[in-house]
Amino acid sequence: MALQKLSGDCNRNDCPGVYTSGDGSVIVQGPLLTTTEGLTFSEGEVAVRIPAHLIEEAARALGR
Repeated sequence: MALQKLSGDCNRNDCPGVYTSGDGSVIVQGPLLTTTEGLTFSEGEVAVRIPAHLIEEAARALGR
């Protein structure tokens, strides 16, 4: 699956970022939450933390 970067804080693969895939999905990369108070996960799910401005940048990159 080829990803296209929509937004991110730096040019390294270990930084928070938002990507789109060829099938129209949005992929979010960021630090794994270690405190998940109030969240319940199904098997295989995780939560990541990214700055809110990355969502805004990604929306602009998608033309929304």
